[in-house]
Amino acid sequence: MRWLRRSGRAAAPVLVDDGSLAVLASSSDPAAGEGPALAALAAAGHPPGTPVLLRHLFALAGPPDAAGTPARDVPTGASPPAHRDETDTEARGRASEAALRALVERDGYEVRRLGPERLVATRQTVPTVLDVARERARMTGLEMRFPVTYLGWQALAPPPAGRAGDAPPRDDGR
Repeated sequence: MRWLRRSGRAAAPVLVDDGSLAVLASSSDPAAGEGPALAALAAAGHPPGTPVLLRHLFALAGPPDAAGTPARDVPTGASPPAHRDETDTEARGRASEAALRALVERDGYEVRRLGPERLVATRQTVPTVLDVARERARMTGLEMRFPVTYLGWQALAPPPAGRAGDAPPRDDGR
């Protein structure tokens, strides 16, 4: 049995994406790298070595005609269905969400919908350039396996003390 050793430090608080956190750093440009975004995190007053909630944003890929069945696909003399339980777009979105969820939740991410066409995968971590670059590469690689588009990442944390009004606005696609 492994014995836990107390170091005298309090455990890091669990961060929850409940609207109380502010976006302190973000990156949507893979060419820019993680360094400038993480420098912005430090410039915002976030203490080094303190965890953030890293949120990865995805857009669900839709079919060319997201409105449903085109009129030309309805047989002549037939009328379109009066009521459909779900459109193909909704079914594909749910399938994409389920597949993404199954793959990344086992690695400690929480996946949830953010509106009808967006997904987020979040995980609490202490951000380093290398770790965030690895996560971005992994999330970008999911585009090849699932019908999703990776939009970038955001580092969320409580606003630094005394700067609650200075925190950047929350950009979660709502």
